[in-house]
Amino acid sequence: MHEFHLMTHVIKVVETKLGETLDGKLSAVRLKVSALSHLLTHDQSALQTAFMLAARGTKAEGVTLEIISVLCDAWCPQCRRGISVTQSLEACSVCGGLLVVGSIEPEVVIHELVVKE
Repeated sequence: MHEFHLMTHVIKVVETKLGETLDGKLSAVRLKVSALSHLLTHDQSALQTAFMLAARGTKAEGVTLEIISVLCDAWCPQCRRGISVTQSLEACSVCGGLLVVGSIEPEVVIHELVVKE
């Protein structure tokens, strides 16, 4: 249910941006999603379905949703080194120790709207 609510907001932003563009047809929406987001812990089909349902009757209906996973920075206190992580429960690749996640970027960002002329 959270996915649908989130995709409804994404569609509103997409429609606002498309209202500012006079020419072209939307063909894809590219989202950057934090690798630590719970949205990526399951199959991406939940996001795809929520997007498809939220897009019904809008300018985004029928377009492709592309999801780009964004790495997050973390710190290993044991080895005293920074690494990039791809999931929330990842251990240090050098020593296996617990990681401290650095600053968390927004969970979802609209990266790009692909418009064909």
